[in-house]
Amino acid sequence: MKFHVRTLLSSAALLGLGAVSMSAQALDYSGYFRGGPGATKSGTARACYHLNDGAGNGIARGLNYRLGNECDIYGEFQIDQKYVKDGIEYSGTIMVNHYSNSTDQNGSGFNFEQLYAEAKGFDVMPEASFWIGKARGRRGDVHIVDWFFTDMKGVGAGVKGIGVGSGKLGFAWYKTDGDQTKPGNRLNVEVLGLNSNENGKANLFFTATKGQFDGGTGGFGASLRHDQSKLFGTGLSNTLWLQVATGSASLESNFGDLTRKSSAKSLRIVESINWQSGAFGGQAIALLGSSEDNDGKKTTASTLGGRVSYGVSKNFKLVAEAGVSQYKPEGGETARLTKVTIAPTLSINSDFWSRPELRLYVTHGKWNKAAGNVTGQAGFADKTSGTSYGAQVEWWF
Repeated sequence: MKFHVRTLLSSAALLGLGAVSMSAQALDYSGYFRGGPGATKSGTARACYHLNDGAGNGIARGLNYRLGNECDIYGEFQIDQKYVKDGIEYSGTIMVNHYSNSTDQNGSGFNFEQLYAEAKGFDVMPEASFWIGKARGRRGDVHIVDWFFTDMKGVGAGVKGIGVGSGKLGFAWYKTDGDQTKPGNRLNVEVLGLNSNENGKANLFFTATKGQFDGGTGGFGASLRHDQSKLFGTGLSNTLWLQVATGSASLESNFGDLTRKSSAKSLRIVESINWQSGAFGGQAIALLGSSEDNDGKKTTASTLGGRVSYGVSKNFKLVAEAGVSQYKPEGGETARLTKVTIAPTLSINSDFWSRPELRLYVTHGKWNKAAGNVTGQAGFADKTSGTSYGAQVEWWF
């Protein structure tokens, strides 16, 4: 029997944190996983269809409508231990994850995705929470493309929840060591939940980065995320991102390329809408962006698509997804990918967000020659379309 050291350490940490729960006040757990078998019509290894813009700052990296289009197996499992002592609320969080880019291989084993401590209630700032460790920090995604447009993850320390008008202010410092030869620092500032209009909230994110090595560069980023509920007085909700980044800062409020010229600029606009009206629910996205490389050459990218679900009965729904994505490097041809999926689905309820989902799916992808081999499979080197099918479970808890 073969054991991985990281797996044993992860298991020991989880057991250890669970053991102290008898003397503490609360032990919470949560998680997510997805996976399942798949194949392609041509009989080659299972294929998924991903368009990668290749731009240095990832304006539309991995443009991927994910329904019936994930060839990996992934899971993450988190426990939080909370307790109160002398009026201070403490918590410790451990999250391990596992990733495999194929159906039945061991992949990366278990890794620590998060490992941090947080405390709130100190007399110097009673409303604020202080944290130190490896954490995801602030995140914000569009589920159908599995993309976090705000992603302040890393090893760091910070404070959040400081009252500022109708919002909450937070600061965080992150450190990266890279391969020990390319260290960098990052400062994040956030202002969350500012009242902007009726049923609307504005959120501001600022990022400063610096590569502390020969050839390392600085960078700055700023993002506005506006969350709108009851759009036009209906059950629609809407999220809009306006984002800019320069140099070594990424659009996601994270580290980018720490050698990217400080004058290089990236811009992105993202619009996402969600709805549930009776048996009909869904999510849609539109994205437009541009990014410059160190030579000043610009790549533009865009995507438009959505996923819809219709509840046939309480536990059965029909789900469909379609999207078209493209990018164009300066002086080059436009690369384009269109992907469509149909998935009859079993779930605990019929609404769009109900999980777990047990799906059967058929996916068809079509692309042009400028997009290259969007599957990464040798059998598709000279093809411009493909059809895949399979089964998948997606579960969060």
